Amino acid sequence: MSTTAPRACLVCGEPGRDRLFELARPIVRCRGCGLVYAEIDGPAPTHLYDERYYKGLVYADYIADRPAIHKNAARALRELEAMIPGRSLLDVGCAAGFFLEAARERGWRVKGVEVSEYASEHARRELGLDVRTGSVTDLAGNTPRFDAVTLWDVIEHLDRPDLALRRIRSLLRPGGVVAISTGDYGSFVARAFGRRWRLFADPTHLFFFDKRGLARLLAAAGFHVVRTRHRGKWVSLSMIVKQAPLPLPQGSRRVLEQSLKNAYLYANVRDVMTVLAVPSTSAAPAQ
Repeated sequence: MSTTAPRACLVCGEPGRDRLFELARPIVRCRGCGLVYAEIDGPAPTHLYDERYYKGLVYADYIADRPAIHKNAARALRELEAMIPGRSLLDVGCAAGFFLEAARERGWRVKGVEVSEYASEHARRELGLDVRTGSVTDLAGNTPRFDAVTLWDVIEHLDRPDLALRRIRSLLRPGGVVAISTGDYGSFVARAFGRRWRLFADPTHLFFFDKRGLARLLAAAGFHVVRTRHRGKWVSLSMIVKQAPLPLPQGSRRVLEQSLKNAYLYANVRDVMTVLAVPSTSAAPAQ
């Protein structure tokens, strides 16, 4: 996104914050509501989402994780299909398009938006997907409306998630659903690890919500939360090695990551939440 982060807290409007610690950027906590976020000077660092981000900086090899993403997508899509009658979907921050690919195979009509030129080009060229390079707030006013909008591990990257959610609200059909997965700062694991929590390591993570904070932000954008769960997911062993604080030389770590990139494990340490929300004026889907 091109807008800079506001000085006041996105959730409660409180300007005061306390510095918790310094990593690649200062991590602060709002004095009003407790929202934890990165204090940055300027817009979100979208220039970091090049090929190196997906192959070495944050992921061992994101492209090789396609089978795991398909496994995770199947469950998410089944849940959405049980909640809404339509089958049109917008994936915000769709990366290389693997979730969209899985949805298309199940009969969904899909579109994506992704700030990374590298990832969005892969989705278009290799998978033939309708993916626009940019942010959801840049989408034109005549963009079609959708039955579902998804943000899988995306909202924490946005410098103005409040504006993104308002735009998403305008893109949903009546009865539509927004699905969000993001780290849960209120989880036991996040609290136990403190500054060593794995989600602090990604320099592009800007917001660290707990359930209450995310629900308040959604409410301000015109949404009502209908379901919050802590789910596990299939991940490559190379990704686990990438994120684990193992005492290994860098060269040895890279060799291990490459040797494990085709092996997968279902993992759940309950520090990531999946939130489903509907427009506040819509009837909530059955639980």
